[in-house]
Amino acid sequence: MKILAEYKYDGIFHLEFEFKGKKCIALMNLDDTKRNGKTILKTEYFSAFPELQNEMVKRGYTLLFIENRNRWGTPGEIEDQYELICYASKELNISNKVITIGMSCGGMMSVLLAAKHPECIEALYIDAPVMNFLSCPARLGNASDVTDDMWQEFERAWGMSKAELLTFRAHPIDYLDKLVDNKVKIYMAYGDSDKTVPYEENGMVLEKKYRDAGIENLLYIDKKIGIDHHPHGPSNIDFAINYLEN
Repeated sequence: MKILAEYKYDGIFHLEFEFKGKKCIALMNLDDTKRNGKTILKTEYFSAFPELQNEMVKRGYTLLFIENRNRWGTPGEIEDQYELICYASKELNISNKVITIGMSCGGMMSVLLAAKHPECIEALYIDAPVMNFLSCPARLGNASDVTDDMWQEFERAWGMSKAELLTFRAHPIDYLDKLVDNKVKIYMAYGDSDKTVPYEENGMVLEKKYRDAGIENLLYIDKKIGIDHHPHGPSNIDFAINYLEN
């Protein structure tokens, strides 16, 4: 392992290393006797809304993160996350089955990773997940707060026009059968006033899919009243962790 940096802060050991030419981060409890060998993967926005991940690290989990070249779930980024899990499980002696923490575009990445590599998934925490590119970032629905810059960023990442997106069949919502077939357990939080990733165009599709399949017991919905796209995070961290663990 090519180590780039390591330091300690607030009871957490912070390790930076290189993998596949990208900077990666692992966080773990400073007291190695309190580490439980279990793994969480933050799929995007490493330092944003860290309360859930930090609490899980303090409880013994090891958090993994790999820097993405883009945040729009292109296949190479998802494969790099999968390969990081496999690599770190051996190098750090941790589980190769992860609980993901995915917020917004990170929620999209969690869904795509679970669909393509269900063998490495324990459960998903997804928060205001982007599920339908026509909604966000294409702004062809009710996503009034999506900016032109977001679409241009997506266009560069995927090399796709809006006209081509109309017939694109690899949105996160196109992979939901994979999650159902593998009975992936999910905690999904969202704000009912989200104007960037409207729930009715995104997360609601997942909710309906699980309900129609008769596995709604594997999906907990955390509806946050009066909340826009931010702030992310569960209504109750202790409850969320308990749900994901059991």
